[in-house]
Amino acid sequence: MTPFLLDDFRTGVSALGTRWEGFSDRVMGGISDLRLGIEADSEGPYMALSGDVRLENRGGFIQARLLLKEGTSSHYDGSKHQGIRMVARGDGDGYYVFLRTTSMVFPWAFFMAPIPVTEEWSEVRIPWSAFKKGDFGAAFPLDVRKLRSLAVTAYKKAFRARLQVREIGFY
Repeated sequence: MTPFLLDDFRTGVSALGTRWEGFSDRVMGGISDLRLGIEADSEGPYMALSGDVRLENRGGFIQARLLLKEGTSSHYDGSKHQGIRMVARGDGDGYYVFLRTTSMVFPWAFFMAPIPVTEEWSEVRIPWSAFKKGDFGAAFPLDVRKLRSLAVTAYKKAFRARLQVREIGFY
């Protein structure tokens, strides 16, 4: 299996030529607050996702999403990898990686896996087998050959989110 570093947040553009986008439940009437940016410490830059996740108005998420496109293709073939790898830190649970494939039409359809983070920087590996259908599900299994987007998300509970990602890619 071949490792591939999608982003180390040094240039503002991923290795696929796409940029991170911030989304919150406000797109569907929620009231969560999102802050997304690139910050740095003595070890270098990292993406910082923070804000208040609120459950009112059927809300409950903030996220940073990256479209996965290879060349002229509308997707990324993840079959040459075993899963997602990141170097991250955060303040507990409530964080997930969301994956969407080319088979998913509705924005609320996704596959998800928890991101186990601590206050210290650590490498996290999430195998494809850890991804389960999201709350609103999908009618088919995860096809990693047709990945359309990857998102790091604070989700499912009311809390003040603080997730920092120094590197993200595939292993």
